[in-house]
Amino acid sequence: MMIKTERGRLITLCLTLGVAIACTEEKPATTEPEAGAEAGALVGGEAGAPAGAEAGVVMGGSDAGGDVVGGEDVNQTDPCVAPSEPSCDGQFDPPPPINEHGAAYADGHQMLVVFGGNTAVPENCGFPAYTGEGTTWLFYDYELPTECGPWVKLEQGNPPGRARHSMTWGGGYVWLFGGRVRAGSSGPYTLFNDLWRFDPNTRQWEEVTVSGPKPSPRYNTSLTYDPVRGALWVFAGNISANALTPDADKDLWRFDIESATWTQMSAHPGVKDRMWHSALFDPTRDRIVFYGGADETAFFDDAEYFKDFLYYWPEGNRWDQDLFTIGDAPQGRFWSQITYNASNDSYFLFGGHDDAQLGNRNDTWVFSPEAEVWTQVGGEDTYNRPANGFCDFPADFTIVDRASPERRNAHTLSWSNTCNRGLLFGGKTDCGAVNDVWRYDGEVWTNMELATEGEACHRWRSNPDNCANMCF
Repeated sequence: MMIKTERGRLITLCLTLGVAIACTEEKPATTEPEAGAEAGALVGGEAGAPAGAEAGVVMGGSDAGGDVVGGEDVNQTDPCVAPSEPSCDGQFDPPPPINEHGAAYADGHQMLVVFGGNTAVPENCGFPAYTGEGTTWLFYDYELPTECGPWVKLEQGNPPGRARHSMTWGGGYVWLFGGRVRAGSSGPYTLFNDLWRFDPNTRQWEEVTVSGPKPSPRYNTSLTYDPVRGALWVFAGNISANALTPDADKDLWRFDIESATWTQMSAHPGVKDRMWHSALFDPTRDRIVFYGGADETAFFDDAEYFKDFLYYWPEGNRWDQDLFTIGDAPQGRFWSQITYNASNDSYFLFGGHDDAQLGNRNDTWVFSPEAEVWTQVGGEDTYNRPANGFCDFPADFTIVDRASPERRNAHTLSWSNTCNRGLLFGGKTDCGAVNDVWRYDGEVWTNMELATEGEACHRWRSNPDNCANMCF
C-alpha cells in the first residue's frame, strides 16, 4: 500500500512514526541540545528568548463537553474574577511541552486540570521512547499577585501514568477514562478502561468502583458528561495494543454515575469506525455531538479524514449524521477539539490535523446548530512554500498569523460556561510539542503563558531572517 507524500499526509505519517518534520538543517552552534532535547524545542540564535516571546496576544476557541450549568459555589460573588484571597501555592515553572494529554476546566473554580500525556517528541527524525506521564497540573485562570505562580503540580495520588486518554467536567468532578502507556520505544501498549474522578475542592483523585460489564480498554476515544441523565458517554476509539495495526471501533457506552454501572447502547448502523474524534453535549437539543476523526486507514493513500457530525439523542436512543456536502465547512480532520458555548448556542472548533497543504491547523470555526451553518472566525497560518524534501521544510513554509496559537493537534481545549471563555493548552506541532496556554473570550485569543519550546521559528523570533528552517 502506497503512502502519500504531499504535505498533509507527510506530516500525518511523520506524527505516527515519531518523525520530526523539520529536522535536516544543522542546529546553530550556540544552541547545543541537552540529551533528549526535542526537534524544534531549541530557541537557537537568540539566547534566552522563549519560544513564543514574539507571539501576538489576540484573535477566535473551547472543551470536550462540560457541565453547562456551571459547577459549584466557591464563595465569591463573581466566580470569573480573582478570589478575595487568591491561592498563592503555585509555581512559575510550567509543565513540560506535552501532547496527547487530557484536560478539563473545573467550572466555577477557575481552574484548568491537566493530567498525563506524552513528552517524547522526535529529534532529527529519530524514535524517542514514548512516555505516559502521571502528574496532575492545575492552572489558575485568574489574575494572581505578582509573587504567585499560576501552576500547581500534584505528584501524589494520581491515576497510573498514561496518554491519549479522555477527560471532561461535570457534576462537580473532573472525569478521566481510558488511555495507553508503554515502557520503552517498542512493543505493545498497556490499554486502560478504568474511570477516575478528581475533586477540585480536595484536589484528590479517586478511582470509581464499577460493577458489571464495561467498555473494552481503549484510547483516542471521547468522554462526555450528560447533566440531564447524570451520566457519562464513551464513544468509539482505538482498541488495539499494537500501534502498527490500529483497530477503531464505533460502540457507544453510557455510565450511570449514581448506580456506577456501564450500559452498552446501540451503535449507529451506517457510520465508519473512528478514533481521534471529539465530542460535546448540546443541552439545548438534549443530544451528544461527535465530530471528525479518522479510521484505520488514516496514514495511507486511501485515508479519509472525517468532517461530519454524528448526533445521538439519549432520549429515544436515536442517531443522525450531517455530512456537510454543501457550503463552507472545516476540512476533514482528526485530533481537533470542539466544545459547546452556552452563551450563544454554538459549537466551537479549533485546530487538528487535516489532509491539505498545511497538515496541522490553527483555524477556528463556529457552528450554529440552529442555522446548521459553519463560519470561520479569526485568522490562521497560510501556506506559502512547498517542502524542500522529506522532513525538510523552509522557514517560510507558512505565513504565520501571530494572533493565533501555533498550528497543532493532540491538544486540549476546555471551556468554562460560567465565565464564557476557554483555555487551550499544549499539543503536537510541526516543531515538537508546546506548553503554552491561550484564553479565548468569545472574540479573541490571548496568550496567557508563552511556550518554552515547539513553535515555528517565524512565530517566536523577532527577526525571521535568522531562521534556518521552519523550526530553528
